Amino acid sequence: MSLPRFLISSDALSGSQGTFTLTGGEAHHLSRVRRLGPGSFVELIDGSGVTARAKVIRVNGPEVGLHIVEVLEQQDDRLPITLIVALLKGDRMAWMIQKATELGVQTICPVITRHTVIKIDAEKTGGHLARWKEIAMQSLKQCRGSLAPTIHPAVSLEEALEKISYAKARILLWESEKKRSLLSAWRDQGNATPVIVIAGPEGGLSREEVLACEGAGFSAATMGKRILRSETAAIGAAAALAAVITSGLEERH
Repeated sequence: MSLPRFLISSDALSGSQGTFTLTGGEAHHLSRVRRLGPGSFVELIDGSGVTARAKVIRVNGPEVGLHIVEVLEQQDDRLPITLIVALLKGDRMAWMIQKATELGVQTICPVITRHTVIKIDAEKTGGHLARWKEIAMQSLKQCRGSLAPTIHPAVSLEEALEKISYAKARILLWESEKKRSLLSAWRDQGNATPVIVIAGPEGGLSREEVLACEGAGFSAATMGKRILRSETAAIGAAAALAAVITSGLEERH
């Protein structure tokens, strides 16, 4: 049976010397929600691939004392998929990040496009990024993954296109493309990885933005006859690619 999981910061175990004190919401969840007490075993994760098996030794109000039994370095279980997604409002952005984390997407790049409805104040960018990372970590805890996706601050689409030299396959989800499917576009690029998928805003990308994507090596693809919301298109594409990439990995083993 899997141990209950709790989140810790990436540097939490560095000076623990065999013991660790869990505080805040995770401590409350352990003691008040899960009702675990001394003698219970739990798993701690930091989202960077480090997990620790620990034993509860004391519960003191808002603090839980833990004895670290074992620390393990986990393999990167993410898939070589990057999502470049037009910035979404509140719950829709949260949902997209949550599901992308569950699927094992490696990188998420929110972008601001000409038709993006929501705008982010430059002074509040850090707060948004912290919230997105927290959503990813909570999702990682639930799906029992090892590493959280890398989430970048929101930038313009043009800026994002300048940072994709690592990609070997590039796909643009575009409502005006009627024939080439997502997987056909990927096959035409040799089923190569890492693969980047762009999902624009619900108002669509401007003609200039589409041309910029094509100039950066992206092949346009359709997700079907229906017009999808941005988050649906992004997660649908990630799920389809995750399925075939995972299948390929299994065949090689």
